[in-house]
Amino acid sequence: MNTSMKSRFFPDGEKVTNAIKILEVLCHPDTAAVLGCLKVWPESTWVDLLIHTKMDADLLHDRLELMHHAGLIHKRKDSYSPVFSVSQSKLKKVSALVR
Repeated sequence: MNTSMKSRFFPDGEKVTNAIKILEVLCHPDTAAVLGCLKVWPESTWVDLLIHTKMDADLLHDRLELMHHAGLIHKRKDSYSPVFSVSQSKLKKVSALVR
């Protein structure tokens, strides 16, 4: 077996696995609600997202943590509340892998 092919196979497999996990997060309706708000308001605080998504506070917190862990959103600390924004580069990478 050609070892160069083997070493190239595994990183691509990991990328595909990570892309599938991210797609699962993206397909969830709560994720769509958060991304919809971030599309209208590119940098939103937790309170803004809570108001506009009309989600339960614990559910929103969990969804934001999941999205942040997946790399879909950026989380920046502010003096009042964390500020969230969409990671365009991550979405582009996932889109390229899906194609």
